[in-house]
Amino acid sequence: MSIERLLASIRTGRTDDYLLKVVVPSQRFIWLWIPKNAGGSISRTLLQVYGEDAIPTDLPFERLWRLNPELKTFRIVALKRNPFRRAVSCWLNKIADRRGFTPSYLHRYPGLRAGMSFPEFAEWLNTSEGSDEVADPHWQSQYLQLERVTEMLRFEDLPDVVTSLGIPPAELPRQNPYWRMAAAAGLDKRPLLEWYDQGTIELIRRRYDRDFELLKYGMPKRLQERFGLIGPGAAPADSVRPPWPEGDGQGWAGEPAGEGVVANVETAGIGAEGRQDHAFAVGDEAAPAH
Repeated sequence: MSIERLLASIRTGRTDDYLLKVVVPSQRFIWLWIPKNAGGSISRTLLQVYGEDAIPTDLPFERLWRLNPELKTFRIVALKRNPFRRAVSCWLNKIADRRGFTPSYLHRYPGLRAGMSFPEFAEWLNTSEGSDEVADPHWQSQYLQLERVTEMLRFEDLPDVVTSLGIPPAELPRQNPYWRMAAAAGLDKRPLLEWYDQGTIELIRRRYDRDFELLKYGMPKRLQERFGLIGPGAAPADSVRPPWPEGDGQGWAGEPAGEGVVANVETAGIGAEGRQDHAFAVGDEAAPAH
């Protein structure tokens, strides 16, 4: 039996089964790598900072807890990210750059093409092939992957937020800045949000509506200003649907985020199907200055 088939035989069917984890026993936490949320940079830095005390694994949580029941008391830490930026980062890295396009995509997703444009990718994400039910982790909705996280950090607060993991901010490398990903794909080195137009804004909003709602993210100010939703000459509030909130960290209706930095997704009412109440305790969600 191949190692792939052996690992497949122990999967539990949970969304986080296939995600890499780094266990740090001395600090009593498990880092969960959420794709396109600086997971690679942080995972590699954890191995450098903690050495042999950092243990990478792709075992499901249930297997880890069976090996050592005490691990169930450890913090499970991960990053969340605004879906508008995450979607473009995924497209640049995994689709636009033909070298990042995984060959297995051709068999799993016949409608997906290496090198397709961002509008084409955004349209594809809204088809049955691009849905969460069959999604690759790089474009799957985050709320499904974060279901068992007990401490959620914001990508937008990097690098300072990594002090929660015992990592000095200065030691965190930036693996895939937007300009490097764009250059690798042979495209203009424009900031992530500059790939949007009105059509792609609506497509990404629709595709990741549960992430926006449950993770308390809204439309970044830069996009609001660009499309005249705030600032001089902005369209009347009742002419814009949905009502965009100001900043990166509020829900679509503009409701304020809860206080505190720890969020347990299960106790916050997000089940595997994401159909329950979405009272979600997250940290300070003020928009970053940039």
